[in-house]
Amino acid sequence: MHPNAPLACETPRHHRLSFLLVPLLAFTLCSACASVPSAFSTKYPDNVEDDLAGLIQRLHAAPPRSEATIGVGVTAAPERIYGYDLAARRVLWQTPAKPQFAPLLAGDTVVTQEDKRIVGRDLKSGDKRFSLDAGDLTLNGADGDDANVVLVLTSGMGTYARSRVLLMQGGQTAWSRDLAAPGGVPALIGNVVLVPWANQYLSALTLAEGNEFARLRVRDGVIAQARVDHGNVFAGSQHGVAQLTNAIVSGSLTTGPFFPAPKEDLPGRPSFMRDAYAHHSLPTPESAQNRIRLSWLPEPAGDHALGMSSNHLYLVFYRFVFALDAKTLALHWVYAHDHDLVGARAQPKGLIVADTEGEVRFLAATSGKSLWFEKNGLPSVDVELPGEGAAIGSADDTSQPDATAVRLQLMAAAQDPDARLVPMRMLAIDLLAKMDDGEATANLLGLCEDERTTAPIRKAACSALKDRKSGTDYIIRALQRHASYLDDTSPPPVGALAKAAATQHEKRAVPELVAHLQDPSTPPQTLAPLVTALADLGDPSAVAPLADFLLLYHADPVDEHLTRALEAIPDALVKLQGAAAHETLERVVGDPLGAGTIRERARRALTQLDDQAKAAEKNEEAEKLAAVQAKAKAAEPAKIKTLMPTHITVEIVKQVLLPVRGKLQNCVQNAKPETFQARVVLVIEDGQLLMVSVLPESLQTCIEPLIRSQKFPMTQISKRERLSYTVKRY
Repeated sequence: MHPNAPLACETPRHHRLSFLLVPLLAFTLCSACASVPSAFSTKYPDNVEDDLAGLIQRLHAAPPRSEATIGVGVTAAPERIYGYDLAARRVLWQTPAKPQFAPLLAGDTVVTQEDKRIVGRDLKSGDKRFSLDAGDLTLNGADGDDANVVLVLTSGMGTYARSRVLLMQGGQTAWSRDLAAPGGVPALIGNVVLVPWANQYLSALTLAEGNEFARLRVRDGVIAQARVDHGNVFAGSQHGVAQLTNAIVSGSLTTGPFFPAPKEDLPGRPSFMRDAYAHHSLPTPESAQNRIRLSWLPEPAGDHALGMSSNHLYLVFYRFVFALDAKTLALHWVYAHDHDLVGARAQPKGLIVADTEGEVRFLAATSGKSLWFEKNGLPSVDVELPGEGAAIGSADDTSQPDATAVRLQLMAAAQDPDARLVPMRMLAIDLLAKMDDGEATANLLGLCEDERTTAPIRKAACSALKDRKSGTDYIIRALQRHASYLDDTSPPPVGALAKAAATQHEKRAVPELVAHLQDPSTPPQTLAPLVTALADLGDPSAVAPLADFLLLYHADPVDEHLTRALEAIPDALVKLQGAAAHETLERVVGDPLGAGTIRERARRALTQLDDQAKAAEKNEEAEKLAAVQAKAKAAEPAKIKTLMPTHITVEIVKQVLLPVRGKLQNCVQNAKPETFQARVVLVIEDGQLLMVSVLPESLQTCIEPLIRSQKFPMTQISKRERLSYTVKRY
């Protein structure tokens, strides 16, 4: 057999072997084929290093795809689908159709499911290429190149799921493979078909025969989609995306280049990637999923890193586009449109969008500016756009967005009255609160006191004020305003401003807050946070106004808001005034006409003051005792020092050795040869006996231990001393 001939389970037509070898060779070849499990077989081995390495080599050797320039839209009733050429910027064709789901772009073919049939149309002309009966299966994914289209149809979920993978060439089915598991979104690159399935598996099939030659199984993630972008191949799910490199031999998505999905919930909770294992995962043309999308373009960033083109994640929410930092979700720019956006696709240098009125527009990545737009499309409910970069503008735009313009766009987004946009408006407020611009404080203040907007938006804006570190002058200025019928002014949101001033330790706000405390037109619901803020700011000038307010209203709390404010004042007085608050609190406690809860709070505050006084008294006594003890301890060394001798004398030595004098005399008495006395030389320093020398030397062993057994006193002068002592017989 020729070394390049394909392995096939058939007997070669031409050979020169004898008739005895032919059956044996045929049996051997067919046995080899039979030993290879069929595609998606449970017996097929996964994570075989050589197989996966061969797969990566094939992917690298694949020729680049043709540049995609045509998108597909779906109109409202009467339903039609149409092709729009982004390069020519015009509609190429349109034809009546009722797709159940959003169309899928697969190379130069657009694939739709229409009732029970899967239909493929030429992307340039709209002519039908194929139409096949799906039975009870549903279109789930498709991909293709100029001549081939791979389809994944599926039905059921979990253990009841089953799927079919088909390769269409021309108008015919080249091969079909069934699997008893849910199938994901496939990818076709070169001569390889990649099929995700059963959450953990990615099978690589040969394009020509549909035979499986490599299988990846991951244990640290989910594979729901395979994707080809600008010659690179990726796999992932709503949890993140990984580039397919040699690192996949480990069976891990995160070992090599990997980009995790954002952990934070974005407005509308758009999927990072479509969950291909969900029931009917493809959205219908009219679905809100076509108006709320997260679009991105993966971009390799080294051997072990994966980033996003322009470092952007594009959040499309009805009429708005937020260009978010891919890692931190910080805002780069925001774009507002006149109509709902029903199509969006990240490009290498920006974002292409399409709206319900037939407009197509390209937004620059760095600034969000419109590089071009056309209004010659058809009114649409869904537009699917290619991502291969054909839609970029005629000139690059590298300008940076103006911070003031971005702030004003966020303000406009937060004020938009469209009821569908509340989640997006909340995001706008959150992003506005993160801006260091002092003017953003003024914008948040405006939203906080805008009675025309919805309560959640006002509440979010008011809450954001307390964390502001710039623009505090706007807070002080707002507090200076009071309600006036003649001046036609309304009170500011005093409660929110009080919290903001307290958080920022802005003591300039104290007189303004006191003025609002004394102003009868101040809304009662703002009084409690106002009192708390005055206590937190710690300015003693607030004591008298708070005490007066408590004494004035403690017996007449007209509503629950005033009651809460009055209940907070006793603790505020204790915090600001300490024991001096005793008199005011006693007056409140002793008033039988006072409100019960307010008197109780005053009583608690008095108890707290009493406890503090007792604790202070106890601490004072403890401090006095400690001082006396410390003084006595400090005096001890001096007293001891005065009792010490100035130096060691013979008399002191006699006194020290008195307990052993009899034994010392016995040493001399019993000496051989007989001796009358022994002379002892002592060297002493700081009470330590450094040397004992005895003459005659024969008495050294008897006398020295006796002398060393006694303790010599310390001296006032630390000095080494040498003196002699004589031991005589009886």
